[in-house]
Amino acid sequence: MFSFLSSLFSGRQPAPPEQDLSFGLLAARGVPALVRAQRWDEVAALAASLSGDELSRLLDGLCLTDAYSVDLTQLGARPDDEFSRLALGAWYLFQAWQARTAKYGKDLTETEINGFEHYLRLAHERLSSAFESELFRSEARARLVRTEQGFSDVEAAMEAFHESVALDPTKFWAYHHLFKVASPRWFGSREELAEYIESVAEPRVQYALWLMYLVEMYDDLERELENEVTAQRRWYDEQQGLVREVLARPTLPVSETLVSIYANNNLAYVYHLLGEQARRDELLDRLASRFTPYPWAYFGVDSGSAAAMKRFRSSAARAKP
Repeated sequence: MFSFLSSLFSGRQPAPPEQDLSFGLLAARGVPALVRAQRWDEVAALAASLSGDELSRLLDGLCLTDAYSVDLTQLGARPDDEFSRLALGAWYLFQAWQARTAKYGKDLTETEINGFEHYLRLAHERLSSAFESELFRSEARARLVRTEQGFSDVEAAMEAFHESVALDPTKFWAYHHLFKVASPRWFGSREELAEYIESVAEPRVQYALWLMYLVEMYDDLERELENEVTAQRRWYDEQQGLVREVLARPTLPVSETLVSIYANNNLAYVYHLLGEQARRDELLDRLASRFTPYPWAYFGVDSGSAAAMKRFRSSAARAKP
């Protein structure tokens, strides 16, 4: 199997990803050089020494990109160990969603569906396996939530979520992925999504999820109405009470933690929707290069492109609702 997978990527020229989803961790810890040299024992030892959030960022930077695809397929030929299973599970999950594309389910081709299911099965086999390391098990189960979402198995996604956060109550990816499961675009409703967010006991995570909720509710309206101005007005009419409540909460300091990065990326877009250009731009300046793929991709902004983010920064915020 791994020789076949390696052949798929062997013709690609390795290059550092333009968007570093480790937000500096890979470079700071010398991971790219270790990976290129296939010094996986050292990478695994480093991973085992990290905090839960740092482990998530290491795997994001390494596995949520094609830049290290050749190296990761070679990892699959090593004797089985917990880090190899975890990293390959994360990479196969990324490949699954890449194969699926961002299309609506009804628009997927047979090739896209087959690729999605193929890589989901490979991810599931590894992320659902036994891990003695609680650090690795919490991470694996967090990513398993996203895998079960792909299989449309809400009950299994919930089980994976609860196992992940029982081991690490701050595991951001577990909360983030269950947000997607509970959203109206997948298996929930607005009411169910709001109930889920209310149930989150960790205040920083709940704050980030409410900001994600506000942006996603606007995006849903824009898709439905196909008119930015009308969508913005209706969004504000429906959400102004929640907007005031969320913005009254203390903001999270900009840092390298995932909860801070995702909260502040979504907060920047909320400021944009509210016509608060000065606050938007000041926050974007503080984020520097810590830009997440979403919410920006919802609105046609490639956050991995410095030029695209510069254009967005130079644009006017929406008119105040």
